[in-house]
Amino acid sequence: MRVGKADVNLLYRRTRKEMPADAVEIHDAEEEEVRFEYLCAPAKIIEDKGRVKGVECIRMELGEPDESGRRRPVPIKGSEFVVDTDILIPAIGQRVDLSFIQEKDGIKATKWSTVAADDETFQTSQRGIFSAGDCVTGPDVLVRAAGNARLAAEMIDLYLQGKQVETSDDEQLERLMAEIGVYDPEEAIGIIPGMKREQLEMLPPDSRKRTFAEAEKGFPVDAAMREAARCLRCYRVGLVAIGK
Repeated sequence: MRVGKADVNLLYRRTRKEMPADAVEIHDAEEEEVRFEYLCAPAKIIEDKGRVKGVECIRMELGEPDESGRRRPVPIKGSEFVVDTDILIPAIGQRVDLSFIQEKDGIKATKWSTVAADDETFQTSQRGIFSAGDCVTGPDVLVRAAGNARLAAEMIDLYLQGKQVETSDDEQLERLMAEIGVYDPEEAIGIIPGMKREQLEMLPPDSRKRTFAEAEKGFPVDAAMREAARCLRCYRVGLVAIGK
């Protein structure tokens, strides 16, 4: 829509519940009148003189859960239908291109064709070589890639100084607290809730879907102050003794 197309369809082989996308992104796309077609999968691209003119899809139903824990989509025989289109964008995941790594480099890969690296130090099977980000985890969120890159940089710094490559006590505590899950958002603590979260005002859907300008208008000063003053339940303290 932002490049002038009037009609945009998104085809997904499972339901909205299983869609691996931010709920906010789905909601915003629905507001912008993207048409979601669930429980269908592309089966054949239809072309005319070398140009796409449609995609043949088949209806799906959900079967037993697969390795990801989501119910596996199963084709329904005889349910084929065609979606007319002049542009087709496949969005079926991504993979790491490790073709530049040779056997003599001594860098091992996983069965998922990602770089095998230590979870804590990010060091690969080749001493002195470190790796982080999607090439280790597979497709993941940007903030985790950036955070792991920072930690990997700390490990590289230790290595270059000739020191022991290991995580700091602070990082070990962070990992432990994340693993044991001190905070339970469903816990009934019997305390009256505080101030509600402020919501950013956005451009109207009809306006924002035609522009690459910032969609969120930002907080006015008074709303920003209220949001900054909200208590984020910092009274919940976890005390953990770690032995070495």
